[in-house]
Amino acid sequence: MKKSILFCVLFTNLFLASCSYAQEKIVFVKNREIHSMDPDGGNIKQLTNYKVPGHTPISCRPSISKSGKICYIYDPLKHGWMSTYIMNIDGSNKRRLTNEPKSKDSGTWNSTISPNGHYVVFSSLRTNNHEKIYRMNIDGSELISISNNTKGYPKWSPDSKYIIYETSNSIKGNDIVITDINGNNKKTLIKSKDNLRYPTFSKDGKMIAFIKQKSNYAELIVANSNGKNQKKLLDIDKWSRISFSSDSKSIVFVSKNERISTINLDGTDYKELTKGRDPVWSF
Repeated sequence: MKKSILFCVLFTNLFLASCSYAQEKIVFVKNREIHSMDPDGGNIKQLTNYKVPGHTPISCRPSISKSGKICYIYDPLKHGWMSTYIMNIDGSNKRRLTNEPKSKDSGTWNSTISPNGHYVVFSSLRTNNHEKIYRMNIDGSELISISNNTKGYPKWSPDSKYIIYETSNSIKGNDIVITDINGNNKKTLIKSKDNLRYPTFSKDGKMIAFIKQKSNYAELIVANSNGKNQKKLLDIDKWSRISFSSDSKSIVFVSKNERISTINLDGTDYKELTKGRDPVWSF
């Protein structure tokens, strides 16, 4: 009887541990720190709490792997000298992936973890002051350049095989480009005279979303993963990053009044949740 009870307790603990990341979250930035919340805006939790005497640090640009690892950037010494960090989705086990930058230009910006948790891509001006996208292993090793002269903001496809990003073009706009993880087989999905930013894949890989920046707002656009059948959902904050829900039926973004908000892809069920920036929806 005692052995049966002990087995049940051990099994229950293992089951709960394996389900520790069963509930989806929206991770976002508020007051220069990273937070998480439920998709309905409940259970807000602060995940970072960096306080440095004489320095006002910022942690921002979170991304999430399928296993619940959060990748983000943080400037521990000087404002804008960003390094890449990783932590669990509950805020535990924080560790640094990149070395202290030698200058602001050599910092790591817009770092994004691959869904399979094996890689991180980021943008940097570390080579001849030209912004490029780089890829490294999750331990910070094997750094390679995968693009040249680009505005960056790279995001992964859900199968971790491709990277989508924006780059300037010859008609004074931005293209949205896709490449494999080695920077080969580049393909322009969308060529535009407009300022297209922050492209991202849906979790099922069937769609992409991006914003089209205007003078003081942005249009939230969704399209097929090949860039076809573009559709405007609504006007949002000019600098809003965007992310699809785990079921790929909704999007989280920043509204024009700077609230983390969600909307269904059919334009229904618009909700404003809380004030913040840089929202990303977990798998």
